[in-house]
Amino acid sequence: MIHIYYGYGKGKTTAALGLGMRANGAGKSVSLVQFLKDNKSSELKSLPFEVFPSPATISFNPDEGYQVWVDSALKYINDCKSSVIILDEFLDVIPGFVSVEKALALIEKDAEIIITGHKEIKELFDKADYITHMDKVRHPYDKGVKAREGIEY
Repeated sequence: MIHIYYGYGKGKTTAALGLGMRANGAGKSVSLVQFLKDNKSSELKSLPFEVFPSPATISFNPDEGYQVWVDSALKYINDCKSSVIILDEFLDVIPGFVSVEKALALIEKDAEIIITGHKEIKELFDKADYITHMDKVRHPYDKGVKAREGIEY
């Protein structure tokens, strides 16, 4: 089954990781790949499942090596045997770093696939079994409050 949490509201990653925690508690194997994140999110310190390491210092720019990391992440996902695979911020690397065709091929795996991101990718949405739209009504960032460790990251 394919799950999508998307939109500009807070909680997409939190929902995806919560589902991963529930699956892990039920004895399922879980893997996480975080796109467009720098390996500094606090949740990474406490997750009881496999995490593909995000680049800690690399720019999210195709001219500075990010595409190489994305290609290695896609290979990891393709080879992954976990029963639950979380692709955090995956929608936001399509089509810039990952073609729609490659994304569609990845989600055909015999696994529970959880995808997060901001935008709608019609071809993936057409394949999804669950779609949850997170809509921002209010956020402290709009008042200039910076992301807080342990809450937003």
